[in-house]
Amino acid sequence: MIAGLELAKSLGAEVIEAKCDSLLVVNQVNKSFEVREGRMQRYLDKLQVTLHRFKEWTLDHVPREQNSEADALANLGSSVKEDDIIPRTVVQLSRSVIEEGHTEINSTSLTWDWKNKYIEYLKNGKLPTDPKESRALRAKAARFTLDEDGTL
Repeated sequence: MIAGLELAKSLGAEVIEAKCDSLLVVNQVNKSFEVREGRMQRYLDKLQVTLHRFKEWTLDHVPREQNSEADALANLGSSVKEDDIIPRTVVQLSRSVIEEGHTEINSTSLTWDWKNKYIEYLKNGKLPTDPKESRALRAKAARFTLDEDGTL
């Protein structure tokens, strides 16, 4: 959600109408429920700072059963380890409509590509914090090379 909001702001959006399949998250963002877990509070703090950059915003709940797009994104998010997320490589904008401060983002284009961690290692030397994963990544990355345009 934060990445999508930052993307929308960079495209000039001033009003945001967001939807989320988690009723808990919606209620926490809308301040109906309190946050009890530290990690969620950090996300919420970042989200609130990001939301306040817009003139107007709403966050509504859409039950997962009624939104196959949200279901696919939730499954994607739960399948990726935090250490595997590389900034600026997870979100891809495939379509946008910008008119008078309104931006529409096709969130079905959010993708995770197994190649991202190898590309990040080969470009910047970034390794996982876990020593075992780090060794495995170095061994597997030795089989790959990057093209001139940075693709594997």
